[in-house]
Amino acid sequence: MNRLGMMLAATAVLAASAACAEPPGARRDTFLQRQAFEEMQRVSGQVDVLQSNQEELAAKVREIARANGSSNGEIETLKAEIGGLKVQIASLRSEMQAMRGEIVKELTGKIQQIARQMTPPPPPPQPTRPQASGRFREYVVRPGDTLSIIAEACGTKVSAIKEANGLKGDMLRVGQKLKIPQ
Repeated sequence: MNRLGMMLAATAVLAASAACAEPPGARRDTFLQRQAFEEMQRVSGQVDVLQSNQEELAAKVREIARANGSSNGEIETLKAEIGGLKVQIASLRSEMQAMRGEIVKELTGKIQQIARQMTPPPPPPQPTRPQASGRFREYVVRPGDTLSIIAEACGTKVSAIKEANGLKGDMLRVGQKLKIPQ
């Protein structure tokens, strides 16, 4: 298997694994990726045909040159055809490289999107040890805490927490100590 074939196979494996991990709403993206992969295969086939044609023409040029009885015009024509094929091959390779880059970029975006969707939410706040301070216990604010989350976790109301701590707004600071009514 040539290097291009191995790259196409690797792209197919990436596309298949991304398709398995995608949520059901991403079927259109999977379809578009499959189309891009099939287009790359088609272009790869064209490159193979052009390379084969180039090799055949090169062999003919060598044969004609050996025969030494042919005209220089035929040799020049064949050389020109070979040059044209080389240009076509370079163009197709460039097109395939661009397509490969687009597919990699799209798959990377999909993988990142899936990874973000799979990140678990932060755990609910756990109250700190109750302090022996009468009708209140102490709670230390952690990242991601809000008054409503704390109130729910501690079995009280937001308004009761605000009143017990003299809070006028909903802003909290990480590390802030709150009195939680019992």
